[in-house]
Amino acid sequence: MTLYGDGRAAIQDDAEMAGRLKWATRRRSRPEPKIVLVPREGDPRREPWVCPPRIDPAAGVEAFRRGARRKHWSYLSGVPGVPRYLARLAVPPDPRGVRVGLAGVGRVGGTAAAVLTATPVERSGIRELLIYDVDGANLERWQHELGSIAGFRSGVELPRVRPTALNQVFHQCDVFVFAATVDVPALGTREDVRMVQFAPNRAILRSCLAQARAADFAGLFLVVSDPVDWLCLAAFLDSQADAAGGFSGAGLAPERIAGIGLGVMWGRALMAARREGFENEVAGAGAAFGPHGKDVLVFDDLRHPSPVRSELLSHAAREGNMIVRHLGFLPYVAPAVSSVALALPRLLAGEEVLSSTFVRGLWFGGPSRYDFGVHPSPHPMAAEVETQLAALHARLARQSVATLGPDPKSPF
Repeated sequence: MTLYGDGRAAIQDDAEMAGRLKWATRRRSRPEPKIVLVPREGDPRREPWVCPPRIDPAAGVEAFRRGARRKHWSYLSGVPGVPRYLARLAVPPDPRGVRVGLAGVGRVGGTAAAVLTATPVERSGIRELLIYDVDGANLERWQHELGSIAGFRSGVELPRVRPTALNQVFHQCDVFVFAATVDVPALGTREDVRMVQFAPNRAILRSCLAQARAADFAGLFLVVSDPVDWLCLAAFLDSQADAAGGFSGAGLAPERIAGIGLGVMWGRALMAARREGFENEVAGAGAAFGPHGKDVLVFDDLRHPSPVRSELLSHAAREGNMIVRHLGFLPYVAPAVSSVALALPRLLAGEEVLSSTFVRGLWFGGPSRYDFGVHPSPHPMAAEVETQLAALHARLARQSVATLGPDPKSPF
């Protein structure tokens, strides 16, 4: 067995990848590496590129039920984009915290930024918040608003806030949050208000991806804008396009893309459970799965689900958005706080959150954890729960063709 690399990560028995990374044979005098990586073969359109030992890279929705027990980390050996992620994995995390870039300080982005700015660095793990908005006046406004958040003689360190430009943010941040949107559908819109935003928001997303490519970005790419799950898939596929429109394998690694929109669906379901008097049971044993949208599934108890309770919770999660709209207001406070401001610090700390993660070619929501990539977090569950998740994943895979159109890069 030969190890390459003197950092915290080392490659086992892959001289070719070590040569691409310029990692020499590991000196015997060096301490044991914290991470040992072994090469594997697989489909980069359907599997994580870099995988921790607890993850089976070939698993589908069953990854939400069972984990793997592998000895080492693994990576896809023949994918052009993999070396920059291995190089990033070898760098120890900055103990001072991460730098988060936020594109789009509108209703959701601005509200989330306000809560994050008021959260101590010690708790959030965010030492700097870099904000960008296409509207210069709005950017300046939020710079002043967020820069004025402070406690009197509190001695508590809060994240520093500073404005940035789109062509700079990917050179400066460790985590990028896409919260930009062209326009939120007006009150009274009858069709799916999230899907209406897909095409215009995808166009904005492409401009961000071009800058990420120019910066050779290897950080975490998080999507907040609607429709969250489909924009995650678009971010992955669009970042891979070569000059001929084919799949290059040089874009964003799928496990480094995640959608953080499911938190508010869970919050709306818990509100319904609270009203009905069984919140504590749901909070301790339930979970939400699937997309941030009309197909979300919420179960009151993963091991012993009640069809009646689960349907009530799923309905509450699906309709909560429209209830606020029917009252004459745009719903953005709960999404900004539940899905972003409360979820992001926990995600970065490696704690369990609800987010959309890469599952066999799609971004599919459920319990997840961040371990260099964002991956499903397994829980014991009844057979009927897993059956429903598999059926939903299959339905979304078919829907992806209609949503994205025929695409040579698509995994389906």
